[in-house]
Amino acid sequence: MVGMLFGETVRVFVDERFVLEPVEATRAGVHTHDHTLGDLTADGFAKLRAFNDEWIGRFEAVDESTLAPHEVIDRALVLAELRGRRVLAAFEPWRRRPDLYGELVARSAYLALLRRHAGAEERLAVLAERLGEVPAALDAARANLDPALVPPEWVAIALRTVPACAAFLRAELSAAVPDTALGRLVRPALARAADAATDALERYAAWLRADLAPAARGSFAIGRDAFEALLRERELLDHDTSSLRAFGEALLAETEARLAEQARGLGDDDWRVSLARLRQDHPEAHELVATYRAEMERSRAAVGVARLATIPYGEDLVVEEMPAFQRTTYPYAAYVAVAPFESGRTGRFWVAVPEPDDDDRTRRQRLEGHPRAGIAVIACHEGYPGHHLQLTVAADHSSLARRALRSDLMVEGWGLYVEELMTELGYLDQPDTRLLRTKDLLWRAARVVVDAGLATGELSFDEAVTFMVERAGLEPPSALAEVRRYTLSPTQPSSYALGRHALLELRDRARAKGWGMRLFHDRLLQAGSLPPALAARDMGLEA
Repeated sequence: MVGMLFGETVRVFVDERFVLEPVEATRAGVHTHDHTLGDLTADGFAKLRAFNDEWIGRFEAVDESTLAPHEVIDRALVLAELRGRRVLAAFEPWRRRPDLYGELVARSAYLALLRRHAGAEERLAVLAERLGEVPAALDAARANLDPALVPPEWVAIALRTVPACAAFLRAELSAAVPDTALGRLVRPALARAADAATDALERYAAWLRADLAPAARGSFAIGRDAFEALLRERELLDHDTSSLRAFGEALLAETEARLAEQARGLGDDDWRVSLARLRQDHPEAHELVATYRAEMERSRAAVGVARLATIPYGEDLVVEEMPAFQRTTYPYAAYVAVAPFESGRTGRFWVAVPEPDDDDRTRRQRLEGHPRAGIAVIACHEGYPGHHLQLTVAADHSSLARRALRSDLMVEGWGLYVEELMTELGYLDQPDTRLLRTKDLLWRAARVVVDAGLATGELSFDEAVTFMVERAGLEPPSALAEVRRYTLSPTQPSSYALGRHALLELRDRARAKGWGMRLFHDRLLQAGSLPPALAARDMGLEA
């Protein structure tokens, strides 16, 4: 009976959260709120903050001794999420992030095309209602944003993403309406809503350029105390800023030494020479999607042959070109997870292609970010046995909390861990591919150092870009896009290397207990997207 009561508490929490964050509900596959963007006024954000504080109190008041073991884990997961949100809420991103509003519009429209819970006509009719709220939402954005708090770098992000969002609405929505009797009824309402939303986005972009950009003088740094609170309360880590930076520097040094050794094996005195040569062999822009698709299929087959983990029945992974509105902060690729509250299990893998307005040099640098010998590494990280496999298994968890919430440490740590795993098994062990995978590990180590520096204000934006080019070997346009994203999500850049480290430790404990590789992977994946500290408790692998 007690367990039933706790389960009902979690259900009410998730339901109420989705009322306040309807686009997040759409992403998760709950479609009762698809008609609205939610309240994006100052009052709306105040309600969200009050909701968060109230539910921290409710879950803290639950007596763990009355819960089943799996519910103890669920309670800790929910509290970690809520406490992390409390830390960030104090920074008031809604007053600082001009990209937040346009990105919400773009994501909600894209999800209406992506999801398959209903026919296209019904989904687009409901989207028309949601798009009808865009002009008011962008009016709220102008009222919310405080030039004294808005970082110039975030205006620069919005000035790229908002026009891309407008272009997406103008180009994609009309083509998505089926030529059916119902589609012909939906088309006029959708066209009116999309036109009004597009006009509002274009006016918003003009305001950003003319009014906000010249006055913006804020900082994206959340400060040392907030950064360390996120590490401790959301990620459940022992690190402070100094120990995190030391972890990153040690991993950098170790990985640089490994790279130097691998470069010598390729006949080069400097790994950057090896890297520059390998980058010259890349697919052309029109071949990128097909090349990644072939590698995804190959890695899926390899996971099955090696019996690394159980692949869920009915899953699928679609490989496609990344929408333009997302390329500002994702220079290479990204994964769009299955919706945990839908029955379908189709994920999306986005490939970043050059921009139409790129000059020749930038276009070449973007393509060099997809060296042919390294594409298999990304396929393993994003698809099989990486994000797609992990998040698809997590989507089937019986726990409502574990379907609704996920830890960056687990998700990104698993993606990086499987790169190492597939190298150990020989799949990524060709000399060229091994060097590129090690270079990518260097990039993830550099993220830790940059993450700490940006979040605490000890590293400027330009210094971070330079660091990622010179120390991690990123192409300049890719480094710029990467650092843009890092400023928006403190601790997330560190989650790759930190999560990998934690999962390797868990694997060592499982081996000491006599677990085989497939048993360890299945048990870990079936625990859901938990922070590794909670996964260890759930699996009986605590130190």
